[in-house]
Amino acid sequence: MMHPTRWLLVVALWSLQNFVFALDVADVPADAPQDALMAAPGEMAAMAERVGSAFGWKGQEQPPFSFTYGGKPSDQFLGDWQHSAEQKDLPAETRHHVTWTDPQTGLRVAGDVVIYKRYPAADWVLHFENTGTKDTPILENIQALDWHMKTPANEPAVLHHLRGDDYSAQSFLPQESPLPAGGSIHLAPVGGRSSNGTFPFFNFESPGHGGLFTAIGWTGQWAASFERDAAGSIRLRAGMEHSHLVLHPGESIRSPRILLMSWQGDRLAAHNRFRRLMLFHYLPKQQSRPVAVPVFWQGFDRYNAHPTWPSEAGQRQAAEMAHQCGCDFLWLDAAWFQGNFPDGAGNWFCKPKEFPNGLKPVSDACHALGLKFMVWFEPERVAPGTQIAKEHPEFVFGGSGGGLFKLGDPAARRWLTDLLVKRIGEYGMDWYRNDFNIDPLPFWRQNDPPDRQGMTEIRYVEGHYAMWDEMLARYPGLLIDNCASGGRRIDLETIQRSLPLWRSDTGCLMAHGDWHQTQAMGMNYYLPLNEICAWTPDAYEMRSTSGAGAIVQFGFLDKGYSPDTARRAVTEVKENQKYFYGDYYPLSGCSPEPDQFAAYQVHRADLGAGLVLAFRRAKCNVLGISVPLGGLRPEANYEVDFIDEQRQKTSKIMSGHVLSTDLPLMIPQRGASLLVRYRQR
Repeated sequence: MMHPTRWLLVVALWSLQNFVFALDVADVPADAPQDALMAAPGEMAAMAERVGSAFGWKGQEQPPFSFTYGGKPSDQFLGDWQHSAEQKDLPAETRHHVTWTDPQTGLRVAGDVVIYKRYPAADWVLHFENTGTKDTPILENIQALDWHMKTPANEPAVLHHLRGDDYSAQSFLPQESPLPAGGSIHLAPVGGRSSNGTFPFFNFESPGHGGLFTAIGWTGQWAASFERDAAGSIRLRAGMEHSHLVLHPGESIRSPRILLMSWQGDRLAAHNRFRRLMLFHYLPKQQSRPVAVPVFWQGFDRYNAHPTWPSEAGQRQAAEMAHQCGCDFLWLDAAWFQGNFPDGAGNWFCKPKEFPNGLKPVSDACHALGLKFMVWFEPERVAPGTQIAKEHPEFVFGGSGGGLFKLGDPAARRWLTDLLVKRIGEYGMDWYRNDFNIDPLPFWRQNDPPDRQGMTEIRYVEGHYAMWDEMLARYPGLLIDNCASGGRRIDLETIQRSLPLWRSDTGCLMAHGDWHQTQAMGMNYYLPLNEICAWTPDAYEMRSTSGAGAIVQFGFLDKGYSPDTARRAVTEVKENQKYFYGDYYPLSGCSPEPDQFAAYQVHRADLGAGLVLAFRRAKCNVLGISVPLGGLRPEANYEVDFIDEQRQKTSKIMSGHVLSTDLPLMIPQRGASLLVRYRQR
């Protein structure tokens, strides 16, 4: 039974006034806005109070996590363990280190907690350590989040979430799952990759009262559940899907990371607040500002089988073309190593004939043109017959027959980290691309003894973070592209170290602009920086795929290729980039179907400017729609540019009142797009 004050705090969180919602101007990369006050002080104080009470530095609530130890649930004994709390105050957050120690067995549970000062949000991760001299009793069912909420029993409740990536039209499609009294919802990815089939960011809403965002940081097999009883009480739990293990003396493990952010008022405004939390406190930075996402030139899916493209000469030519059309990067995907993709995964050395001098001549050519250079690796998969399988079978689940690299083995991880760090330096790489095309869960679970279930997964995930962290530390300017058969390994931990530039392998195919619009409209609810590939410079294709940056696979070796058209397409992307760092407003329904009209807006409140992207799909019979734009000042006037599929521009002066109530988006032909840019006069 929960302490009564806990229910009162939940009700308080959902009954506060609406939030202050403004941005300040800043001169930063990609013209990204500064962080600013995100919520009413009272709500931030309420979240801090509740988390503080739950972790024990204020009040006497049950902690917001749970586990079973020696067959007993933690709420039966944790209050009797030795407890301590330390605090460190920083400009944007307060950090707390909280511990509970069992005087009998020496098990210590430590919580590292962040309370944000500009958001009603808290973040924590747990560590379990055996400080005793014997193996612990069985530690199991570790729930890094065990949170209780109260909703009116006779009113609806709904979970807003996304499908994960599954290489289909449904990838990142928004979902709404009702949670009636007596009902439950369970979420978990497929096969151990954290966003494979479902997405570890979601938003629970009690309509009319507010809600709670939850994000999970676990690059493995997490699980989350919502259970609602007849009285309206809801229990939210999240953690590893399965844990049942002992800890040896001196041994420690970590839990998934948990982020909660409460909200009240308008749900879309709350999503924009969450996007800003991600942008300013989680996503990678350059010079302490949100990273400027480049425009990449890539060509693997189009030209991998071409006789000249996968070679030093071919990549030099690609660099020239990338420079000619205004791109920022040359992206060399899986075409450079002995054995090719996928059979060569495990041979992380260049093809001797095609790249006789390694990749440094290619990166040197890029840098001489003012471009930067990114290279693809898939270090965690080992194909049979490759160098790693033959020379280091002890580093592979599957041995010489190939399989999954043992990132949880310190010696194996040390060897692989040193190899990747060496390649980054000798190849002159500016970004590192990490792909992962197999499901790790069977390898993890097949290698767990009965009393250590979950340990292989834990050590692997910890090793993954340790390897990426060391690579970033060794090359402070390095950035990582996170790919896993597309966007199947996106979570709160990976987004702190990388960007999802290839959010689905649907980007490997031409003519899926409708799907890519849907992916953008779904993922933009949570993560402002995400990309996928454009195959042509046509306006419909480019506008369907680009955001704060872009990836292009233009057919520069094909007859009829137009450098001028390519340059115009890239120029338009660069003119649009800065707006994607602002707020997001969906203007239509979100569906991948070809008979739909799709539209959305991104808006920079600090600039008084933004854009709208609208798409009339190939089978859509609707000539246009009228939409209200978000974030504008009704009393102001705006210069509005309407840019059609041929990139012809028509300009008007329109009032903020009209734009905020009834902006017509008209597209005369099917399979065409409309770009609308506006700026306050």
